[in-house]
Amino acid sequence: MGVYWRQSDTRPLERAVHSILAQSLRDLELIICDDGSGEAAQILLNHLAAEDSRILLLRPGNIITLPQKLNLCLAHSSGHFIARMDDDDFSHVHRLEKQYAYLKKHTEVAFVGCNINRVTKYGKKSSLILPEFPKPENFQFTMPYIHPSLLFRREALEKANGYCERKYCLLCEDYDLLLRLYSLGMQGANLQEILFDYSMAGVEQKRRKYHFRINEAIVRFLRFRELNMLPKALPYVIKPLIVGLLPLSLLNWLRNIYQSQ
Repeated sequence: MGVYWRQSDTRPLERAVHSILAQSLRDLELIICDDGSGEAAQILLNHLAAEDSRILLLRPGNIITLPQKLNLCLAHSSGHFIARMDDDDFSHVHRLEKQYAYLKKHTEVAFVGCNINRVTKYGKKSSLILPEFPKPENFQFTMPYIHPSLLFRREALEKANGYCERKYCLLCEDYDLLLRLYSLGMQGANLQEILFDYSMAGVEQKRRKYHFRINEAIVRFLRFRELNMLPKALPYVIKPLIVGLLPLSLLNWLRNIYQSQ
């Protein structure tokens, strides 16, 4: 878990951490990189780490971006399976147990996600059903996985050399990583069961800065080219640039229409 929590209300952060500590799969370590958080979040995480020895709290003092934090967490981890979790989401109690059992049974799958509840800033939930066995083509229109819901085989992440920390991967480091895994010949899956609540609050309330849309276009071009999807996939390379020009209200409406289908 990479944390950058600046709000005074730390209840969503506390809920996210507790949802991992309360997992039915008890043999786990929760590695948190907390650089850049406000005082309230630091106090909370210090308290939680003192209460549960499974928490390893990292504060190197100079790591702010999410890919940097996730790579540091990976370097300090000892497990054969690596799960993702964001600081404002919620994992259902059997999430990790079911994902772990799936990867143990399906040795051909390198990482596994699940279906989710999308949760608005007002607490309204709507289910999102993802493809069971996404193919590279499923990445063209939108991401066919929810990054913080994923459980990876450690060797898969190591083979891909972890998350890319280059500037053009910021805010699309998950898109880049998963397509690199596919280009290495790996396969992912989504459990066809809702095991995760995904917070949409930040997505709905503010527009992504345009240079991050440019980042996504660069990543799409590089990875689609690597997977021999060009020139057919070129319209999807420029898609983020067009989306970035739409009003936020229209973008949210289109997102809700697409994901309700």
